[in-house]
Amino acid sequence: MEYIVTKKNQKIDNFLKKTKKELDAFFGFEVREPAVLLLTSRKQLDSLWERKTEKWEVGGTRTLKGTQNGIIFILSPEVYCRQSTHKDPKVFWKTLKHEYCHIYFQQITGSSRPIWFNEGLASYMAGQKKSGGNPMDVFDYFDIGGEGVYQVGYFWVNFLVENFGEKKIKQLANALRTNNALSSKSFSYIFFRIYGFKFNYKSLKAILDKGLKLQSG
Repeated sequence: MEYIVTKKNQKIDNFLKKTKKELDAFFGFEVREPAVLLLTSRKQLDSLWERKTEKWEVGGTRTLKGTQNGIIFILSPEVYCRQSTHKDPKVFWKTLKHEYCHIYFQQITGSSRPIWFNEGLASYMAGQKKSGGNPMDVFDYFDIGGEGVYQVGYFWVNFLVENFGEKKIKQLANALRTNNALSSKSFSYIFFRIYGFKFNYKSLKAILDKGLKLQSG
């Protein structure tokens, strides 16, 4: 299959450089600028995911094992709207930034867990405001994804920033560095250490019921 590598795409190259500076500053460490594969068909996306993708899915990332070399693959701007449910061409750039954020998360955790936090943080950093979904479904999305994880993940990341500040979200992200596979139990311990309340249904429901800011965008 034929892919387009972005080395000759100056607009994307400039965007990646600008995004790298922002994400380096946010996470407090650097990763190498990723290669980008612009896909010209959904068939190519299916091939990379090794499954038939949903129409809302438009890209993904890979990190080469043992390296910091990340790869972003994404439907090219020319076919982005035609071959997905997204109708605004500007969404391409938010998606590209979203995927770039995943590479940093992968470097921290060595995985994509918690998936709600991974997707929520990437959506927050990319300015992809999400609404809908039940915030209390967050416990369903520790190691399982799906279309609903974006709404739930964005809600909680935005909620935590609105009520406790961006500094703590940065601390939470960087505290996930671990030599072992991150479990829901170890995440809950890290979360409690930073926020002072437990990451469980009872505690989160109580926090919401206190009437703190509930903005989801």
